[in-house]
Amino acid sequence: MSLPETEKRGAPPARLSLLAAALMSAALAGGCFQPLYAENTTSTIGGSVKNALRDVEIPEIKGLVGHYLRNELVFELDGGGEPDRAKRLKFNATIAESLEVVTVDYTNGRADSAILIATATWTVTRSGTDEVVSSGTSVVRAPYERSSQRFATVRAARDAQVRAAKNLATIIRGQMAADLVAG
Repeated sequence: MSLPETEKRGAPPARLSLLAAALMSAALAGGCFQPLYAENTTSTIGGSVKNALRDVEIPEIKGLVGHYLRNELVFELDGGGEPDRAKRLKFNATIAESLEVVTVDYTNGRADSAILIATATWTVTRSGTDEVVSSGTSVVRAPYERSSQRFATVRAARDAQVRAAKNLATIIRGQMAADLVAG
């Protein structure tokens, strides 16, 4: 078999110039990329975004998901670093939980599985002025299996709460960082 006539001759010059233009624009745009958590990414409150996230004070949040959310945020924002550091920002959140039953075993009337829906409504404000720096509402869903054994169902529900809190913390950290970028 032989190659088609266009492949023998090579690519048409218009295609090559289009490819060269696309590669050149990609190379130029690549220089504009700046990582969100880099030391030289400046924040709206001064300093780098990474340091601005360390300056967020996270008080206790009501509820079990709130407790786990606070722990995850402290770890993700500060890494458990300097406890005596003066905080310039304050995080406030309220957590709402709901349960959605997915499947029901009709022979005994029990739910076989459920989905925990955790909603966090949160704000980050400046400590002195109460000016809102970042805010949002984040929703996550954590499915789990329900069993006829009570302890297994309780443990599965607890694990779903922990997973929901971890996912909320990741989403909130990303949104806060994006909102804190200057320019």
